[in-house]
Amino acid sequence: MFKENALELLKKSGYKVTKPREWIVEALDGNTSHPSAMEIFDQLRNNNKSFSFATVYNTLDTLVKSGAVKQVTADPQCSRYDPNTFSHGHFYCKKCGKVSDVFDINMDMASASVSGKVEEYELNIFGICEKCLQDVN
Repeated sequence: MFKENALELLKKSGYKVTKPREWIVEALDGNTSHPSAMEIFDQLRNNNKSFSFATVYNTLDTLVKSGAVKQVTADPQCSRYDPNTFSHGHFYCKKCGKVSDVFDINMDMASASVSGKVEEYELNIFGICEKCLQDVN
Protein backbone atom coordinates (compact mmCIF):
# COMPACT_ATOMS: atom_id res chain seq x y z
CA MET A 1 0.00 0.00 0.00
CA PHE A 2 2.78 2.46 0.91
CA LYS A 3 4.65 1.77 -2.34
CA GLU A 4 1.62 2.46 -4.52
CA ASN A 5 0.71 5.63 -2.58
CA ALA A 6 4.28 6.94 -2.63
CA LEU A 7 4.69 6.39 -6.37
CA GLU A 8 1.30 8.02 -7.00
CA LEU A 9 2.30 11.05 -4.90
CA LEU A 10 5.51 11.34 -6.92
CA LYS A 11 3.52 11.35 -10.17
CA LYS A 12 0.97 13.86 -8.86
CA SER A 13 3.84 16.13 -7.80
CA GLY A 14 5.22 16.05 -11.35
CA TYR A 15 8.12 13.64 -10.79
CA LYS A 16 8.95 10.68 -12.98
CA VAL A 17 9.00 7.21 -11.44
CA THR A 18 12.47 5.94 -12.28
CA LYS A 19 13.85 2.54 -11.33
CA PRO A 20 16.13 3.97 -8.59
CA ARG A 21 13.19 5.92 -7.11
CA GLU A 22 11.13 2.75 -7.12
CA TRP A 23 13.94 0.81 -5.37
CA ILE A 24 14.22 3.50 -2.68
CA VAL A 25 10.45 3.46 -2.11
CA GLU A 26 10.61 -0.34 -1.83
CA ALA A 27 13.43 -0.02 0.74
CA LEU A 28 11.17 2.22 2.84
CA ASP A 29 8.04 0.11 2.44
CA GLY A 30 7.25 -1.41 5.84
CA ASN A 31 10.53 -0.11 7.27
CA THR A 32 10.07 1.11 10.85
CA SER A 33 13.79 1.59 11.60
CA HIS A 34 13.80 5.20 10.33
CA PRO A 35 16.80 4.64 8.05
CA SER A 36 19.26 7.35 7.05
CA ALA A 37 20.11 8.02 3.41
CA MET A 38 23.40 6.14 3.89
CA GLU A 39 21.63 3.12 5.40
CA ILE A 40 19.26 2.97 2.43
CA PHE A 41 22.18 3.38 0.01
CA ASP A 42 24.10 0.54 1.71
CA GLN A 43 21.03 -1.73 1.79
CA LEU A 44 20.38 -1.26 -1.92
CA ARG A 45 24.05 -1.62 -2.84
CA ASN A 46 24.12 -4.91 -0.90
CA ASN A 47 21.18 -6.01 -3.08
CA ASN A 48 23.23 -5.30 -6.24
CA LYS A 49 21.42 -2.06 -7.10
CA SER A 50 23.81 0.36 -8.78
CA PHE A 51 23.45 4.13 -8.50
CA SER A 52 25.06 7.02 -6.64
CA PHE A 53 24.55 8.18 -3.07
CA ALA A 54 23.40 11.51 -4.52
CA THR A 55 20.52 9.67 -6.20
CA VAL A 56 19.39 8.29 -2.83
CA TYR A 57 19.74 11.67 -1.12
CA ASN A 58 17.93 13.54 -3.90
CA THR A 59 15.19 10.92 -4.14
CA LEU A 60 14.55 11.11 -0.40
CA ASP A 61 14.31 14.90 -0.69
CA THR A 62 11.84 14.46 -3.57
CA LEU A 63 9.79 11.95 -1.55
CA VAL A 64 9.64 14.41 1.37
CA LYS A 65 8.58 17.26 -0.95
CA SER A 66 5.85 15.11 -2.50
CA GLY A 67 4.52 14.18 0.97
CA ALA A 68 5.22 10.46 0.57
CA VAL A 69 7.81 10.31 3.36
CA LYS A 70 8.59 12.32 6.50
CA GLN A 71 12.06 13.54 7.32
CA VAL A 72 12.81 12.75 10.97
CA THR A 73 15.17 15.07 12.83
CA ALA A 74 15.40 13.14 16.12
CA ASP A 75 18.93 11.89 15.39
CA PRO A 76 21.42 14.75 15.92
CA GLN A 77 23.92 13.02 13.59
CA CYS A 78 21.78 12.79 10.44
CA SER A 79 18.30 12.98 9.00
CA ARG A 80 16.27 9.81 8.98
CA TYR A 81 13.20 8.93 6.92
CA ASP A 82 9.82 7.56 7.91
CA PRO A 83 7.21 6.15 5.52
CA ASN A 84 4.56 6.80 8.20
CA THR A 85 3.46 10.36 7.46
CA PHE A 86 0.75 10.52 10.14
CA SER A 87 1.48 12.78 13.12
CA HIS A 88 3.44 10.92 15.78
CA GLY A 89 6.56 11.33 17.85
CA HIS A 90 9.98 9.72 17.83
CA PHE A 91 12.22 8.47 20.62
CA TYR A 92 15.98 8.68 20.06
CA CYS A 93 18.27 6.52 22.20
CA LYS A 94 21.36 8.57 23.02
CA LYS A 95 23.38 5.40 23.58
CA CYS A 96 22.65 3.12 20.59
CA GLY A 97 21.16 5.71 18.19
CA LYS A 98 17.96 3.76 17.54
CA VAL A 99 14.93 5.84 16.55
CA SER A 100 11.51 4.41 17.35
CA ASP A 101 7.94 5.62 16.91
CA VAL A 102 5.89 7.03 19.77
CA PHE A 103 2.14 6.96 19.17
CA ASP A 104 0.65 7.21 22.64
CA ILE A 105 1.37 10.88 23.20
CA ASN A 106 -1.17 12.30 25.62
CA MET A 107 -1.28 15.93 24.58
CA ASP A 108 -4.47 17.85 24.21
CA MET A 109 -3.76 19.64 20.94
CA ALA A 110 -7.02 21.57 21.18
CA SER A 111 -5.78 23.29 24.35
CA ALA A 112 -2.13 23.65 23.35
CA SER A 113 -0.85 27.18 23.87
CA VAL A 114 -0.53 28.09 20.21
CA SER A 115 -2.12 30.88 18.25
CA GLY A 116 -4.09 29.02 15.62
CA LYS A 117 -5.21 25.52 14.77
CA VAL A 118 -2.78 22.60 15.16
CA GLU A 119 -2.94 20.44 12.03
CA GLU A 120 -0.01 18.14 12.71
CA TYR A 121 2.95 17.88 15.03
CA GLU A 122 6.43 16.44 15.31
CA LEU A 123 7.79 15.51 18.71
CA ASN A 124 11.28 14.23 19.43
CA ILE A 125 12.05 12.58 22.75
CA PHE A 126 15.63 11.83 23.80
CA GLY A 127 16.82 9.29 26.37
CA ILE A 128 18.14 5.76 26.81
CA CYS A 129 16.11 2.87 25.39
CA GLU A 130 15.05 -0.09 27.51
CA LYS A 131 17.57 -2.45 25.86
CA CYS A 132 20.49 -0.11 26.58
CA LEU A 133 19.31 0.37 30.16
CA GLN A 134 19.28 -3.42 30.64
CA ASP A 135 22.77 -3.73 29.11
CA VAL A 136 24.12 -1.32 31.76
CA ASN A 137 22.73 -3.31 34.69
